[in-house]
Amino acid sequence: MSTILSDIKNSFVSIIKGLKVTAINWSILRPCVTELYPEQRPQLPEAYRGMPTLPVRPETGRSDCIACGACARMCPEHIITVEVDKTDPKDRKPAKFSIDISRCMFCGLCMEVCPKGCLRPARTFELASRTREGMIYNLDKLNELGGQLPPEPETKLES
Repeated sequence: MSTILSDIKNSFVSIIKGLKVTAINWSILRPCVTELYPEQRPQLPEAYRGMPTLPVRPETGRSDCIACGACARMCPEHIITVEVDKTDPKDRKPAKFSIDISRCMFCGLCMEVCPKGCLRPARTFELASRTREGMIYNLDKLNELGGQLPPEPETKLES
């Protein structure tokens, strides 16, 4: 008989504790933390590191990539493909550059090892695609996602 009374007492105590939690979290004074995505875009932190991209230098109209292949060798998933354009031996540039972003783990090693610093993290996070081929970004798409680099400041020569 005493266990039944104890269970009834504990059930009322549990209901009161549950209502207290509800009242605390359902207060009008508490700020809203839910974002109405996609109508309201979230504010990305300054150090957000998205997928690697190849921003374009506005003076030349292309990225600074010299197709050295360091990023492809460093990538632990081996998802980066780089082929050198051999038309002009004095001007190294990639003939083909692709990243299979569906297998990328966003480690950033490719960006760290790049000797020219041309691989930069994107500020986009919407990478969904309906096909696997849509997740393979070629040179044009990587340039488009990277945008343009800020122009280099002019250096004045002292005479």
